[in-house]
Amino acid sequence: MKVSFVIPTRNQAQFIRRCIDSCLAQGMPDAEILVVDGRSTDRTVEVLREYGDRVRWVSETDSGQSEAVNKGVRWASGDIIAWINSDDFYPDATALSDVVGAFERDPATDVVYGGALVVDADGNVLRELCARPMRSAKELLVKPNAPFMQPAMFFRREMFLATGGLRHDLHYAMDYDLWLRMLPRARKLRHLARPLACVTFHPGAKSIAGMLEQIRELGDLKRLHREEFELGWRDRARLGAGMASLYSYWAAVRLGLRRVS
Repeated sequence: MKVSFVIPTRNQAQFIRRCIDSCLAQGMPDAEILVVDGRSTDRTVEVLREYGDRVRWVSETDSGQSEAVNKGVRWASGDIIAWINSDDFYPDATALSDVVGAFERDPATDVVYGGALVVDADGNVLRELCARPMRSAKELLVKPNAPFMQPAMFFRREMFLATGGLRHDLHYAMDYDLWLRMLPRARKLRHLARPLACVTFHPGAKSIAGMLEQIRELGDLKRLHREEFELGWRDRARLGAGMASLYSYWAAVRLGLRRVS
């Protein structure tokens, strides 16, 4: 099976080499690396040129990350999409072979996901986030967040396209909206009990700088999608409590009572 690495980026010259090198380190001769740059004003394009024909890239104005990822997936020719943001990377050279093996062992598998390592800007591991096995897509809705980190989730290109891709009007929770639309369509989900990505926490990361906006988008999406799922009163209570916990967490971070985790 062919893997397409789709990397949206803008002004991430500090990190993008690490991301691309981790894709190349997977040692998959038939894979492709596609970088969609939103016309960066830093050294991103200079870094991309250094890779020659090992990386295909475009640098042009877009409306944001959602449009960049949609463009990259349409451009891709692989069966499996590995969407990884330019400030993230893969933990070792076996991550994608494990992912592809999971798809190949069962042709009905449409999604493979696993855990992630949270790292700082220098790549030092801060902690491990173990993905939770999901019994149904409804768990995405009633729990505060998805049970996995976005770059540790891999999916078939055809399913992404059939779902309609990412919404351009979302800027923080576009992945969460995609999972709510895509996972109910999946024939089988496969959980791997190992880290599949390293997620970088740094002050410029969108999910940190825009934490409150992200929580608000999550709340809007939960209200939008909840009628698509059969929710009893217990599930509705869990949904409300989960949102309350997110706002409490934001307030604690804002007041300096907690560190971002």
